[in-house]
Amino acid sequence: MDRPLPMTPPWQRNLRHLAIAVVAAIVIAVLFWQRPSQLQVVDVPQLAKVVAGEFRDELAIRARVEPIRSVLLDAAEAGRVEAVFAREGEWVEAGVPLYQLHSPEQEQLLLERSAEVAQQIANVSVQRSEQAASLAQSRRELAQLRASQQQAESEYRRIAKLTHDGFMSVAALEQAERQHALATQLLEQAREDQRFEAEIRQRSLDEMARAVEGLQRGLQLLERARDRLTQRAPTAGRLSGFRLQVGASVRPGDRLGRIDDVSGGMQLEADIDEYYLPRLEPGLQANSTMGVLKLMQTLPQVQDGKVRVLLQWPDDASPPPNLRPGQTLETRLQLSLPSTALILPDGPGVQSQVYVRDGEQLVRRNVRLGRRAAGQVEVLAGLQPGDEVLISQPPADAARLALP
Repeated sequence: MDRPLPMTPPWQRNLRHLAIAVVAAIVIAVLFWQRPSQLQVVDVPQLAKVVAGEFRDELAIRARVEPIRSVLLDAAEAGRVEAVFAREGEWVEAGVPLYQLHSPEQEQLLLERSAEVAQQIANVSVQRSEQAASLAQSRRELAQLRASQQQAESEYRRIAKLTHDGFMSVAALEQAERQHALATQLLEQAREDQRFEAEIRQRSLDEMARAVEGLQRGLQLLERARDRLTQRAPTAGRLSGFRLQVGASVRPGDRLGRIDDVSGGMQLEADIDEYYLPRLEPGLQANSTMGVLKLMQTLPQVQDGKVRVLLQWPDDASPPPNLRPGQTLETRLQLSLPSTALILPDGPGVQSQVYVRDGEQLVRRNVRLGRRAAGQVEVLAGLQPGDEVLISQPPADAARLALP
């Protein structure tokens, strides 16, 4: 049989609710304090503050001092260095010898070509002698044929007169006429044959003479090439990059150095990342420890992701006299005028998303960045002055990171 149970006192019910609330609070607190420990920790964070200041759109470059006018020394002939008459850094005058090469192959070729020219000249001389002998023989033959023709003509006239007077027969006259015609024909044929033979011999001699002239021109070229084995300074100036040693082998086209004409002025050459190519305009100002320069030219060819620019001092300013070719100078190329902006130091962590400090954590935030120059980044939106930003590389791509 059922019977009602006694009711629980109110204080016991309140005590049970209080115990459940305390346990829930403890669990929530434990979860709260354990949550930061689950975030990725940045071991060595590099933080920088966003500041309002003057953004200097400059590009730091290291430029080399080079002469405006210089002459490259490239080897024109192949050979082995036999003597060196000048040294690196010396001042040379135009025409003085710099080095001398020895080329056995060229000497052998020169001897062979000389022998060939001599042989051809001897052949021409033999042909001319034969032509002279042939002309003499032809003249003798013509003289004999002319005498025979004259004798036949005289005999024909004599018989013709005697026949007219009745002392000779008509048959004798006809025989004399045939002898005269034959002698005349032989004389004309000999003259034609000798003229034709003389033309052929003359054409042959002309061809041989032209061949000899071509061989002589080739011999002259070889002789001039032998003269080029002694390289002379094409202009006056100071030798630069000339480190040729006796015994070294040289091939045509080898760059052996250059001659700098320092009297023509100096300029600066610098290699700049091709990223800045659209902004490299002639007339940009560059500041260096040796004065203010201007961008004169950007060479169009890109090599290894770099473009080369030429900087020169203005016409009303002259470079310092103590500059030397090859010297390097720290230079800042001003891409645009300074302007007021929010500035953040550049770093691998400064991208379209950055981590901003929030207490002991770093919170990822989308930002809009502008120009980068001289180790600084222009902030356009997403950050305020005083915000601390992680500029080093973040360890992970998470929404939050923990500071050590």
